[in-house]
Amino acid sequence: MFVQKKRGPSEDDEQDDANELAWLRARSRPFSQPYGLGANGLAGLFLGGIGGAHAVLLVQSLAAPRRNVALVRWCLYACAMCGFHASEFLGAAAWRWRDVSFDSWLLNHSVAYGLAFFAAVLEFALEYRLPLKQSAATLRLGVVLVAGGQAVRLAALATCGEHFAHRVATQKPQHHRLVTTGVYSVLRHPSYCGWFWWSLGTQVLLANPVCLFLYALLSWRFFRDR
Repeated sequence: MFVQKKRGPSEDDEQDDANELAWLRARSRPFSQPYGLGANGLAGLFLGGIGGAHAVLLVQSLAAPRRNVALVRWCLYACAMCGFHASEFLGAAAWRWRDVSFDSWLLNHSVAYGLAFFAAVLEFALEYRLPLKQSAATLRLGVVLVAGGQAVRLAALATCGEHFAHRVATQKPQHHRLVTTGVYSVLRHPSYCGWFWWSLGTQVLLANPVCLFLYALLSWRFFRDR
């Protein structure tokens, strides 16, 4: 990961003008532009509603006399997904405010990402009544992996600060230097590492053996190519 040194005033002025123009365009089309407040507001409302509803259902499930572990799994998974996407947007808003947009939610990450999500949901639904879904041990392991992976990714984002970006740079700018502090002193690619274990943790959390294998294989190939 490389960090770009502070640019000169003229470059900052040009960047500010470009961002201001993008924001002005978004004001006239709030739902069709990535910088539109309408699109970002709906994304936040959607994630907040889904996450909040599942958080309430989770509390009710844990307090029930006969606990349905499969339902607890699903509620934790939904909260983890909403929390992940919200944290990506909030991180961009805190440290990359010039570039923050609807894309910062990562809801439109890629077709492959969407297919992976629907595959996980489908497998969980088909296996919902299997004894594996009632395993407390895999539930705890899934929670640990998801929380640990999320923590590592957030640490990477905080360490890079304004230099963190969701888009991968294909060329090294002239005034970049290698980041070796914080979590980068321990891991070479902590953001990738965190996301890798977080994604595997979601499938352990759901007790999805098929998707766990596929997620591990495809994620490994994806990050190897990066």
